Amino acid sequence: MPKKVPVFMLAANYFPLLYLLCGVLLVFNFGSPGIGIIVTLVWLYLLPPLCCRLVLMLLGKPEGEVDDASPVFRRWWFVSQLQLLYSRIPLLEELLRIVPGLYGLWLCLWGGKVSPWVYWSPGVKVFDRYHLCIDKAVLIGGGCRIGAHAMRRGEDGSFYLVVAPLTIERDCTIGFNAALGPGVKVYAGETVPAGKILKPYYSWRDGRAVRPGAGNQVPPRE
Repeated sequence: MPKKVPVFMLAANYFPLLYLLCGVLLVFNFGSPGIGIIVTLVWLYLLPPLCCRLVLMLLGKPEGEVDDASPVFRRWWFVSQLQLLYSRIPLLEELLRIVPGLYGLWLCLWGGKVSPWVYWSPGVKVFDRYHLCIDKAVLIGGGCRIGAHAMRRGEDGSFYLVVAPLTIERDCTIGFNAALGPGVKVYAGETVPAGKILKPYYSWRDGRAVRPGAGNQVPPRE
């Protein structure tokens, strides 16, 4: 009989909605518009990444290949819910990208290592912000998906997660609609073609994809 979806995974889906509603109620309690704006900005842009940093500082960054019974999986799922609001409402991130350099600094607030000298085209989707390492002079094309995790469901119904740091070195170009997964590394000066999908632990070097084990080390299964 297939395994049921863990309750904690379903319950966590309510977090973005509850967080947004609490923020609205909090803002309405302030009579001053100026204070309300400040509280809104702090609530939307500062509190989630600071909570994420606190969890990672206390428990460490989730990394490896695990199933849904692992504490690593549950930690990853929790910090993912802190980031989910920005996937549901992409406008929140696009507003940050209007100011050059601000979005990169915000990603660093989550725990990533991202240069402010990165060009983010419209429509880029970013996940697992704390696992990103992106150097300067990088251009990321529209519609790209950049995330340090991949997940599949096994025959028994269990979820299996791969999560690992994602690195883009300096002077790289990531083409329109490309997708980069966990453990991926793009070497300096390279161009990833439009629509290219780099699977977990692959790298892009000398204009081609390099398999895991041919320059990248695959971490042992937990």
